[in-house]
This record gives sequence, structure tokens and C-alpha cells, in this order.
Amino acid sequence: MPHMLFSPDGTVDSPLQAVAFICLCALGLAIAIRSLMRGAQRLGTAGLVGQFATADLLLIAALALLVPLNLIHHAHMPITGVFRPDVGDGGLVENLTVTLMLFPVILVASRLGSHRRSMAFGPVSLVLMCILLVLAFGEEVSWGQHWFGFTPPEAVARTNLQEEFNLHNYITPSTMELAYFLAGVVLMIGAARLGSLVEASDGDTVLLPLRALLVLTAALMGHHIFQELAELALMVTAFLVWKRLDDGRLRFRSRPLRMLAAR
Repeated sequence: MPHMLFSPDGTVDSPLQAVAFICLCALGLAIAIRSLMRGAQRLGTAGLVGQFATADLLLIAALALLVPLNLIHHAHMPITGVFRPDVGDGGLVENLTVTLMLFPVILVASRLGSHRRSMAFGPVSLVLMCILLVLAFGEEVSWGQHWFGFTPPEAVARTNLQEEFNLHNYITPSTMELAYFLAGVVLMIGAARLGSLVEASDGDTVLLPLRALLVLTAALMGHHIFQELAELALMVTAFLVWKRLDDGRLRFRSRPLRMLAAR
């Protein structure tokens, strides 16, 4: 299966992408080791174990177990029902991803007319977030094209890379892969600097499970054969961070971030 990383589609840029992916994974491993060592110094062995004595560990394990399945899906046989087909929508991974996109929207909408307020986000931030998530959801499902079986206009079908009713398939694969890789680098930096960005309500800045999720997500975004799984990992991590900021279990450490989110 290693050849899938270096030449999954026979193109010359795959070896370069694989080298960049390996470098990103190595950086993630270094960040993980450094975080574990610092966590052990601050919390001791018992505290370190306690960091992972949460449901977060199950999420990390589930995402990690999907990685070899992802490789089998690409290298040997399509695993229908888990990963999406080459054209169209569907599969457990994609369905979970698009569902998570709507969770925050539903939670925010359920508060309308009530006195419950977010602990970190103001109305402008929440409205902008909801708009972005709805747009992302629509794009991800091609605005229901495969659900409702409608045919896109001829001009769209002729120019869209997958003949789908969306905008993101107008972006060339190489550009999309570069964007994902750069996003992975940003997430990896975020994992390394997480304690300077947010802290738990009890002052904890070690936050090992969230760091692990960020490192895993960043690594997956480094190679295009993992893109579908990377999207799920990203939505899982983003939802957990947002929900914990929203209910006060996490808080921003930076005053500019607090002020920006509270708008």
C-alpha cells in the first residue's frame, strides 16, 4: 500500500506530494511528543492519563481506524457505504461530515426566542458562522443534485470537472490539493500553539485530546487520498472546539480573539 502514497494516480506530482505529506506527519509526531512531555511535567502521569479519560479518545480512535480503511478503499477495493463513490454523494464518512456542518446551525436556531446566550460568541459571529456552514453544506452535497436527481444546466455540466451543480469543482485538483496541504500546515501550527489560543475553564492549557485531533486532521489534509476523511476529522474537531467555547468549557486566552468572537 505505500505505493498509493507515492503514485496513486500515476502523475508525476504524487511523489512530491508524498514527501510533503511525510514531512507533515513527522512534524505532527514531533508536536505530539513535545506535548506529551510537557503534559507529563505539568500534570504528572495520573494527570496525563486523565487527559484522555474522556469520550475524545473514542473519537480519535475511530478516526484513526478509518485511515487503513481509506487506504484499502483506494488501493484494493472500494468500500461502498463507508466512502463516497468517484462521482456523486454518499457514504458514511461524507454523511457524517455534512451532518456535523448543520449541528451548530440547529443549536443556534433552537435558542431563538430563549434567554440562553453563548459564553463566547456574539450574534454577528453566530450568524456569519451559520451562513458559512449552510453554504459549505450546500456545496458539499452539490445543492441536492444527487439527492433530488436534477440535471445541472448544460453550461455547468460542460465546464464543471465532475458535471455537478457546485462551485468547488471548478477548482483544479492541483490547486485544491495545495489548499488542503496549506490548511494542514496551519492546523499543525494551531496544534503546537493551542495552549496560547484557548484554555479550559479550569485553566488547563495542555488539552492533549484536542491537540491530538488537530495533529491527526492536519496530517490527513496533507495528501489527496485522505481528503474525504480529513474533512470529517476537521468537522469533528471544529465542532468540539466551537461547542466547548460556546458552553464555557473552553475560553479564548487572547483578548483580541475574545473581542472578535463576542461581536
